[in-house]
Amino acid sequence: MIKEKVHITPWADKSDSDPLHSLCSYLGAFPPSLTKYFIKYFTDENDLVFDPFSGRGTTILESRILNRKSFGSDLNPIALALSKAKSHYLKKEDIISRIDDLESDYDYALFLPEAQAESDEIHLIFHQGTIAQLCYLKDILLSSTSKIDQFLIGAILGIMHGGERKDGTSGYLSISMPNTFSMSPEYVRRFVQTKELNRVSRNVFDILKEKVERVFSKHKSPKRESFIIECDAKEITKSKELEKYQGKVDLILTSPPYLGIVNYAKQNWIRSWFLDSDPKEVSEKLDDDLNINQWVQFSKKSLIEFKKMLKPNGVAVFVIGDVAKSKNSVIPLARDFALMVKENKLFKNVWIFSDYIQGVDKTTRIWGETKGKATATDRIVILSDVNPLANNNRLNGKSVLTYEMIQESTKHFLG
Repeated sequence: MIKEKVHITPWADKSDSDPLHSLCSYLGAFPPSLTKYFIKYFTDENDLVFDPFSGRGTTILESRILNRKSFGSDLNPIALALSKAKSHYLKKEDIISRIDDLESDYDYALFLPEAQAESDEIHLIFHQGTIAQLCYLKDILLSSTSKIDQFLIGAILGIMHGGERKDGTSGYLSISMPNTFSMSPEYVRRFVQTKELNRVSRNVFDILKEKVERVFSKHKSPKRESFIIECDAKEITKSKELEKYQGKVDLILTSPPYLGIVNYAKQNWIRSWFLDSDPKEVSEKLDDDLNINQWVQFSKKSLIEFKKMLKPNGVAVFVIGDVAKSKNSVIPLARDFALMVKENKLFKNVWIFSDYIQGVDKTTRIWGETKGKATATDRIVILSDVNPLANNNRLNGKSVLTYEMIQESTKHFLG
């Protein structure tokens, strides 16, 4: 077999990423630089971009920055909160002012009983004083329709838990935890006992303001806004809110759920607590724990819906990672996906570009779970009924993917 050439991709340089992208960590997220590249490659300003698995809002924010119209959808409450946080035009000083107002109205005595009534699992992670502040903010923010409050919800999710600095200070609200993804309550209990950790009272308002200062340090604050709705990808065209966009979308740019690797609800149970959402209930409605056959069927149903949203000359780009089930066994999900598209004649053209990510593991192996993990290989699957690659002159410059490179990669991958 001829060895495939490994190219330095145009999105390998991530140095100019907007800091708002780092509002909150999210399992399986693709880099903003990749999103930026394909939005610029396949669309013009004022074109319409759609992300049906909006996740942490990467496609949404980049579309706004690049002056494209955009909208997104998801079923996961955490994804919806993070995407909404990145969909509005906001000024840093207005956000800080809102935090100051919230702090001035806070009464510890009123929320101490509620904090004391929280579960042992929550008390393992946060100091009682911090829990009281979080209970107050839950009470105010979750019932608000304010754009600023929607942003604050996303920002709070980003500071819920993580590690201390060497000097004992922290940009997070929790005990010093080794990861920004939720460890199981049993693991947390053992971790606290082994490390002899003490819960330190963290002031939510102060840490929240520090977070806002960081993510707005070089944020471009695009005035163009987006919107996010809760919607099942398999039933997009049933949504009354999205009905007017059918046949109007220029580009779908997204990454579907991973194959039985990332249980987004379970591995975010601490953030789910703040959102008052039940991880078990969320997990039951998400398609994130499927076997290969179930995943292909899920992808088929979703793709049929997505096709109805696209213009006749529209393009769909999917970022699909390989899955390692063992040291010597890799499932190239993109191949099954592409074959499904071809067999069902869903699109006339299918291209696949293989992106080998050097030294990067997109999803950390979750503590003790060996069910599977993502590899350092992404497949960029490009679907269209036209040829948007040949004679595409939108991007002129160095390290631009050529039609020939993409054809070569497709032939090598699919045979």
